[in-house]
Amino acid sequence: MTNADSVRVVFVGGTGRSGSTVVANALGALDDAVSVGEVRYLWERGIGENRLCGCGQAFADCPFWQEVLHTAYGTAVPDAGAVHAQLTAATKLRTLPRMLRGSAARREAPQELSAVLAPLYAAISAVSGKSVVIDSSKLPTYAALLAGTPGLDVDVVHLVRDPRAAAFSWQRKKAKNDQGGLMERRGVVKSATLWTAWNAGLERAWRGSPRYVRLRYESFATHPRQSLQVLADALALTGVDALVDEQGRVDLPTNHTVAGNPARMAIGPTPITLDNEWASAMDRREAGVVTALTSPLLGRYGYPRAVAAREPAELAGR
Repeated sequence: MTNADSVRVVFVGGTGRSGSTVVANALGALDDAVSVGEVRYLWERGIGENRLCGCGQAFADCPFWQEVLHTAYGTAVPDAGAVHAQLTAATKLRTLPRMLRGSAARREAPQELSAVLAPLYAAISAVSGKSVVIDSSKLPTYAALLAGTPGLDVDVVHLVRDPRAAAFSWQRKKAKNDQGGLMERRGVVKSATLWTAWNAGLERAWRGSPRYVRLRYESFATHPRQSLQVLADALALTGVDALVDEQGRVDLPTNHTVAGNPARMAIGPTPITLDNEWASAMDRREAGVVTALTSPLLGRYGYPRAVAAREPAELAGR
Protein backbone atom coordinates (compact mmCIF):
# COMPACT_ATOMS: atom_id res chain seq x y z
CA MET A 1 0.00 0.00 0.00
CA THR A 2 1.28 3.46 -0.82
CA ASN A 3 2.31 5.64 2.11
CA ALA A 4 0.33 8.89 2.00
CA ASP A 5 3.45 10.85 2.92
CA SER A 6 5.59 9.25 0.19
CA VAL A 7 6.16 10.27 -3.41
CA ARG A 8 4.93 7.74 -5.91
CA VAL A 9 7.42 6.91 -8.69
CA VAL A 10 6.53 4.83 -11.75
CA PHE A 11 9.83 3.48 -13.03
CA VAL A 12 10.02 2.45 -16.71
CA GLY A 13 12.76 -0.18 -16.81
CA GLY A 14 14.45 -2.45 -19.31
CA THR A 15 17.19 -1.78 -21.85
CA GLY A 16 18.00 1.08 -24.19
CA ARG A 17 16.31 1.40 -27.57
CA SER A 18 13.17 -0.30 -26.31
CA GLY A 19 10.74 2.61 -26.70
CA SER A 20 10.95 3.77 -23.08
CA THR A 21 10.94 7.47 -24.01
CA VAL A 22 7.59 7.48 -25.78
CA VAL A 23 5.96 5.04 -23.33
CA ALA A 24 7.10 7.13 -20.35
CA ASN A 25 5.91 10.37 -21.95
CA ALA A 26 2.55 8.78 -22.71
CA LEU A 27 2.23 7.70 -19.08
CA GLY A 28 3.26 11.19 -18.01
CA ALA A 29 0.38 12.64 -20.02
CA LEU A 30 -2.18 10.71 -17.95
CA ASP A 31 -4.08 12.39 -15.13
CA ASP A 32 -1.96 13.43 -12.12
CA ALA A 33 1.31 12.16 -13.65
CA VAL A 34 4.45 13.88 -14.95
CA SER A 35 7.23 12.43 -17.10
CA VAL A 36 10.73 13.71 -16.33
CA GLY A 37 12.88 11.40 -18.43
CA GLU A 38 15.99 9.58 -17.21
CA VAL A 39 16.52 11.25 -13.86
CA ARG A 40 19.71 9.28 -13.19
CA TYR A 41 21.32 11.51 -15.84
CA LEU A 42 20.17 14.78 -14.27
CA TRP A 43 23.53 15.30 -12.57
CA GLU A 44 25.73 14.57 -15.59
CA ARG A 45 23.72 15.74 -18.59
CA GLY A 46 21.48 18.29 -16.94
CA ILE A 47 23.56 20.14 -14.35
CA GLY A 48 27.00 19.15 -15.62
CA GLU A 49 26.62 19.42 -19.40
CA ASN A 50 23.63 21.80 -19.51
CA ARG A 51 21.90 19.84 -22.26
CA LEU A 52 18.42 20.69 -23.45
CA CYS A 53 15.42 19.93 -21.33
CA GLY A 54 12.46 18.31 -23.08
CA CYS A 55 10.85 21.76 -23.16
CA GLY A 56 13.60 22.93 -25.54
CA GLN A 57 15.47 25.20 -23.13
CA ALA A 58 18.94 24.57 -21.77
CA PHE A 59 18.76 22.88 -18.38
CA ALA A 60 20.16 25.92 -16.58
CA ASP A 61 17.50 28.13 -18.21
CA CYS A 62 14.53 25.84 -17.56
CA PRO A 63 12.36 27.39 -14.84
CA PHE A 64 10.91 23.99 -13.91
CA TRP A 65 14.24 22.36 -13.10
CA GLN A 66 15.66 25.42 -11.39
CA GLU A 67 12.63 25.53 -9.11
CA VAL A 68 12.93 21.78 -8.49
CA LEU A 69 16.57 22.12 -7.44
CA HIS A 70 15.81 25.10 -5.19
CA THR A 71 12.84 23.32 -3.60
CA ALA A 72 14.88 20.17 -3.00
CA TYR A 73 18.15 21.66 -1.78
CA GLY A 74 17.78 25.40 -1.33
CA THR A 75 21.12 27.04 -2.07
CA ALA A 76 23.08 23.87 -1.24
CA VAL A 77 22.66 21.82 -4.43
CA PRO A 78 24.88 18.72 -4.14
CA ASP A 79 28.02 18.57 -6.27
CA ALA A 80 26.80 17.15 -9.60
CA GLY A 81 30.04 15.37 -10.42
CA ALA A 82 30.19 13.66 -7.05
CA VAL A 83 26.55 12.51 -7.19
CA HIS A 84 26.97 11.22 -10.74
CA ALA A 85 30.05 9.24 -9.69
CA GLN A 86 28.20 7.73 -6.73
CA LEU A 87 25.20 6.78 -8.86
CA THR A 88 27.42 5.26 -11.54
CA ALA A 89 29.27 3.14 -8.99
CA ALA A 90 26.02 2.02 -7.35
CA THR A 91 24.26 1.03 -10.59
CA LYS A 92 26.93 -0.71 -12.67
CA LEU A 93 26.27 -4.17 -14.06
CA ARG A 94 28.57 -5.74 -11.49
CA THR A 95 26.21 -4.59 -8.72
CA LEU A 96 23.35 -6.64 -10.18
CA PRO A 97 24.18 -9.96 -8.41
CA ARG A 98 24.28 -8.21 -5.04
CA MET A 99 20.94 -6.59 -5.75
CA LEU A 100 19.40 -9.96 -6.62
CA ARG A 101 20.36 -11.61 -3.33
CA GLY A 102 17.15 -10.18 -1.92
CA SER A 103 14.06 -8.38 -3.11
CA ALA A 104 15.08 -5.05 -4.62
CA ALA A 105 12.03 -3.45 -3.07
CA ARG A 106 13.29 -4.36 0.41
CA ARG A 107 16.94 -3.32 0.08
CA GLU A 108 17.90 -0.02 1.68
CA ALA A 109 19.75 2.46 -0.52
CA PRO A 110 23.02 3.99 0.75
CA GLN A 111 22.18 6.81 3.11
CA GLU A 112 24.22 9.41 1.18
CA LEU A 113 22.24 8.68 -1.99
CA SER A 114 18.89 8.52 -0.22
CA ALA A 115 19.60 11.97 1.19
CA VAL A 116 19.94 13.27 -2.39
CA LEU A 117 17.21 11.27 -4.13
CA ALA A 118 14.33 11.62 -1.67
CA PRO A 119 14.14 15.44 -1.73
CA LEU A 120 14.68 15.50 -5.50
CA TYR A 121 11.64 13.37 -6.31
CA ALA A 122 9.57 15.13 -3.64
CA ALA A 123 10.43 18.45 -5.29
CA ILE A 124 9.53 17.16 -8.77
CA SER A 125 6.11 16.19 -7.45
CA ALA A 126 5.63 19.47 -5.62
CA VAL A 127 6.74 21.75 -8.46
CA SER A 128 4.79 19.86 -11.13
CA GLY A 129 1.71 19.59 -8.94
CA LYS A 130 1.46 15.90 -9.86
CA SER A 131 1.45 13.01 -7.41
CA VAL A 132 2.97 10.42 -9.77
CA VAL A 133 6.49 10.89 -11.17
CA ILE A 134 7.36 8.88 -14.30
CA ASP A 135 11.09 8.07 -14.48
CA SER A 136 12.46 6.26 -17.55
CA SER A 137 15.96 5.62 -16.17
CA LYS A 138 15.65 1.94 -17.21
CA LEU A 139 18.43 0.33 -15.14
CA PRO A 140 17.07 -2.18 -12.58
CA THR A 141 19.91 -1.24 -10.25
CA TYR A 142 18.74 2.38 -10.25
CA ALA A 143 15.17 1.21 -9.68
CA ALA A 144 16.47 -0.67 -6.64
CA LEU A 145 18.06 2.53 -5.32
CA LEU A 146 14.74 4.33 -5.60
CA ALA A 147 12.81 1.45 -4.04
CA GLY A 148 15.26 1.45 -1.13
CA THR A 149 14.98 5.19 -0.56
CA PRO A 150 12.71 6.21 2.34
CA GLY A 151 9.94 8.50 1.17
CA LEU A 152 9.58 6.93 -2.29
CA ASP A 153 7.00 4.32 -3.35
CA VAL A 154 8.07 2.63 -6.58
CA ASP A 155 6.02 0.82 -9.22
CA VAL A 156 7.90 -0.85 -12.07
CA VAL A 157 6.84 -0.97 -15.72
CA HIS A 158 9.11 -3.52 -17.38
CA LEU A 159 9.32 -2.61 -21.07
CA VAL A 160 10.63 -5.32 -23.40
CA ARG A 161 11.50 -5.12 -27.08
CA ASP A 162 12.66 -7.86 -29.46
CA PRO A 163 16.44 -7.98 -28.80
CA ARG A 164 17.22 -8.05 -32.52
CA ALA A 165 15.25 -4.86 -33.07
CA ALA A 166 17.04 -3.24 -30.13
CA ALA A 167 20.45 -4.37 -31.41
CA PHE A 168 19.68 -3.03 -34.88
CA SER A 169 18.66 0.31 -33.38
CA TRP A 170 21.91 0.50 -31.37
CA GLN A 171 23.84 0.23 -34.65
CA ARG A 172 22.11 3.16 -36.29
CA LYS A 173 23.67 6.59 -36.45
CA LYS A 174 21.32 8.88 -34.55
CA ALA A 175 21.95 12.55 -34.01
CA LYS A 176 21.49 13.99 -30.54
CA ASN A 177 19.02 16.83 -30.45
CA ASP A 178 19.99 18.08 -27.02
CA GLN A 179 23.72 18.68 -27.46
CA GLY A 180 24.99 17.84 -30.95
CA GLY A 181 26.97 14.86 -32.18
CA LEU A 182 25.76 11.26 -32.32
CA MET A 183 24.10 9.04 -29.74
CA GLU A 184 26.02 6.07 -28.36
CA ARG A 185 26.30 3.03 -30.62
CA ARG A 186 26.80 -0.58 -29.54
CA GLY A 187 27.80 -3.82 -31.23
CA VAL A 188 25.38 -6.75 -31.28
CA VAL A 189 27.26 -8.78 -28.66
CA LYS A 190 27.22 -6.00 -26.07
CA SER A 191 23.62 -5.12 -26.89
CA ALA A 192 22.43 -8.73 -26.57
CA THR A 193 24.40 -9.38 -23.39
CA LEU A 194 22.99 -6.31 -21.65
CA TRP A 195 19.48 -7.09 -22.96
CA THR A 196 19.61 -10.46 -21.23
CA ALA A 197 21.20 -9.21 -18.01
CA TRP A 198 19.01 -6.15 -17.46
CA ASN A 199 15.71 -7.77 -18.43
CA ALA A 200 16.34 -10.91 -16.39
CA GLY A 201 17.57 -8.84 -13.46
CA LEU A 202 14.60 -6.50 -13.45
CA GLU A 203 12.07 -9.30 -13.61
CA ARG A 204 13.79 -11.39 -10.96
CA ALA A 205 14.13 -8.46 -8.57
CA TRP A 206 10.41 -7.69 -8.71
CA ARG A 207 9.16 -11.24 -9.25
CA GLY A 208 5.87 -11.75 -7.47
CA SER A 209 5.46 -8.09 -6.58
CA PRO A 210 2.02 -6.52 -7.14
CA ARG A 211 3.91 -3.36 -8.13
CA TYR A 212 5.34 -4.87 -11.32
CA VAL A 213 3.79 -4.95 -14.80
CA ARG A 214 5.40 -5.99 -18.07
CA LEU A 215 4.67 -4.55 -21.52
CA ARG A 216 6.14 -5.28 -24.93
CA TYR A 217 7.10 -2.38 -27.15
CA GLU A 218 5.55 -4.13 -30.15
CA SER A 219 2.20 -4.28 -28.38
CA PHE A 220 2.32 -0.60 -27.51
CA ALA A 221 3.32 0.37 -31.07
CA THR A 222 0.51 -1.62 -32.67
CA HIS A 223 -2.18 -1.13 -30.00
CA PRO A 224 -1.33 2.09 -28.14
CA ARG A 225 -4.76 2.70 -26.65
CA GLN A 226 -5.23 -0.85 -25.38
CA SER A 227 -1.66 -1.05 -24.07
CA LEU A 228 -1.89 2.25 -22.23
CA GLN A 229 -5.19 1.16 -20.71
CA VAL A 230 -3.58 -2.05 -19.44
CA LEU A 231 -0.82 0.02 -17.83
CA ALA A 232 -3.22 2.63 -16.49
CA ASP A 233 -5.38 -0.05 -14.86
CA ALA A 234 -2.34 -1.74 -13.31
CA LEU A 235 -0.99 1.57 -12.01
CA ALA A 236 -4.33 3.08 -10.95
CA LEU A 237 -3.98 5.96 -13.42
CA THR A 238 -6.72 7.53 -15.53
CA GLY A 239 -7.13 9.58 -18.69
CA VAL A 240 -6.39 7.16 -21.54
CA ASP A 241 -9.55 7.98 -23.52
CA ALA A 242 -8.72 11.69 -23.67
CA LEU A 243 -5.09 10.97 -24.55
CA VAL A 244 -5.31 8.62 -27.56
CA ASP A 245 -7.39 9.51 -30.62
CA GLU A 246 -9.10 7.15 -33.07
CA GLN A 247 -6.01 7.08 -35.29
CA GLY A 248 -3.91 5.83 -32.38
CA ARG A 249 -2.06 9.14 -31.97
CA VAL A 250 -1.03 10.08 -28.46
CA ASP A 251 -1.49 13.75 -27.50
CA LEU A 252 1.79 14.51 -25.73
CA PRO A 253 2.13 17.70 -23.67
CA THR A 254 5.30 19.76 -23.37
CA ASN A 255 7.53 17.95 -20.90
CA HIS A 256 10.63 18.56 -18.81
CA THR A 257 12.50 15.35 -19.55
CA VAL A 258 16.17 14.84 -18.75
CA ALA A 259 18.01 12.73 -21.35
CA GLY A 260 16.44 10.05 -23.51
CA ASN A 261 15.73 9.42 -27.16
CA PRO A 262 15.30 12.50 -29.40
CA ALA A 263 11.60 11.58 -29.54
CA ARG A 264 11.26 13.11 -26.06
CA MET A 265 10.92 16.51 -27.75
CA ALA A 266 7.69 15.47 -29.52
CA ILE A 267 4.54 17.31 -28.46
CA GLY A 268 0.95 17.31 -29.65
CA PRO A 269 -0.79 14.43 -31.47
CA THR A 270 2.05 11.97 -32.07
CA PRO A 271 1.65 8.91 -34.33
CA ILE A 272 2.74 5.66 -32.73
CA THR A 273 4.13 3.29 -35.35
CA LEU A 274 5.98 -0.02 -35.21
CA ASP A 275 9.61 0.31 -36.27
CA ASN A 276 10.29 -3.10 -37.78
CA GLU A 277 13.05 -2.22 -40.23
CA TRP A 278 15.39 -4.69 -38.56
CA ALA A 279 13.35 -7.63 -39.90
CA SER A 280 14.37 -6.87 -43.49
CA ALA A 281 17.52 -4.80 -43.11
CA MET A 282 19.51 -6.45 -40.32
CA ASP A 283 22.47 -8.63 -41.25
CA ARG A 284 21.26 -12.21 -40.78
CA ARG A 285 24.48 -13.38 -39.17
CA GLU A 286 24.31 -10.59 -36.63
CA ALA A 287 20.65 -11.34 -36.00
CA GLY A 288 21.66 -14.95 -35.40
CA VAL A 289 24.27 -13.89 -32.85
CA VAL A 290 21.67 -11.86 -30.97
CA THR A 291 19.20 -14.75 -31.11
CA ALA A 292 21.77 -17.16 -29.66
CA LEU A 293 22.78 -14.82 -26.83
CA THR A 294 19.20 -13.97 -25.84
CA SER A 295 17.55 -17.35 -26.47
CA PRO A 296 16.89 -18.12 -22.76
CA LEU A 297 14.42 -15.21 -22.61
CA LEU A 298 13.01 -15.07 -26.15
CA GLY A 299 10.24 -17.58 -25.53
CA ARG A 300 9.47 -16.19 -22.10
CA TYR A 301 8.72 -12.79 -23.61
CA GLY A 302 6.89 -14.22 -26.62
CA TYR A 303 9.50 -13.68 -29.34
CA PRO A 304 10.25 -16.33 -31.98
CA ARG A 305 13.74 -17.71 -32.46
CA ALA A 306 13.27 -17.47 -36.21
CA VAL A 307 14.50 -14.15 -37.59
CA ALA A 308 11.18 -12.84 -38.81
CA ALA A 309 8.81 -10.09 -37.78
CA ARG A 310 5.54 -10.87 -36.12
CA GLU A 311 3.11 -9.01 -33.93
CA PRO A 312 2.96 -10.42 -30.39
CA ALA A 313 -0.57 -11.22 -29.34
CA GLU A 314 -0.20 -10.55 -25.61
CA LEU A 315 -0.48 -6.92 -24.57
CA ALA A 316 1.01 -7.07 -21.10
CA GLY A 317 1.40 -9.35 -18.14
CA ARG A 318 2.27 -9.26 -14.50
